[in-house]
Amino acid sequence: PGPAGKAAGIIWLLSPGFARVTARPRSAKNDLTEADRAFLLDSARAIWAYFEENCTREDHWLPPDNVQIQPPKGAARRTSPTNIGMALASALAAMELELCEPVKAVALIENIMSTIESLPRWRGHLFNWYDTATCAPLSPAYVSTVDSGNLCACLIAAGRGLARRGYDALARRLLEFAGQIDLGALYDGKRRLFYIGVDPATGKPSP
Repeated sequence: PGPAGKAAGIIWLLSPGFARVTARPRSAKNDLTEADRAFLLDSARAIWAYFEENCTREDHWLPPDNVQIQPPKGAARRTSPTNIGMALASALAAMELELCEPVKAVALIENIMSTIESLPRWRGHLFNWYDTATCAPLSPAYVSTVDSGNLCACLIAAGRGLARRGYDALARRLLEFAGQIDLGALYDGKRRLFYIGVDPATGKPSP
């Protein structure tokens, strides 16, 4: 996988620990240097700017998989569950880090949720790719375990963060969506491993 795929995989692996940490009371201790803090805030600002600029009404608030700058082809009009999860997590982070007004971050989360709640799914799973202009799954439809895991982790982290800030109704929407994702459908009980993914047309897992 490329750098984005590796980063998503790392986030997925670390998500249980992240969820535990975010549920704990905050400590006053801060080991970051000012240089570290400035670097991380600049990175967070750039990440939030990507989603803020590219999650638009024309694309049903769904984040593009990428934006090609050179040569300038603009935003790719397709998205994945990982892209969607990262947009939700970034909106929460932007609010927590005071990179934007809470009303703006909450509005984006609400808009994204309204879109994905209306998308065709398989046993609660979003398909691997959607056309952001039409919201139709791209052919051939596929359910990816890593994508569903990334989305689920981001929904839980963002949902708990919203609950902590008092956005209970919105938090419930995220957590309920995560709860509808049937991860057991992607699990091989005999080998005690997850499949790579499933062909939703046949229900058969990838070898």
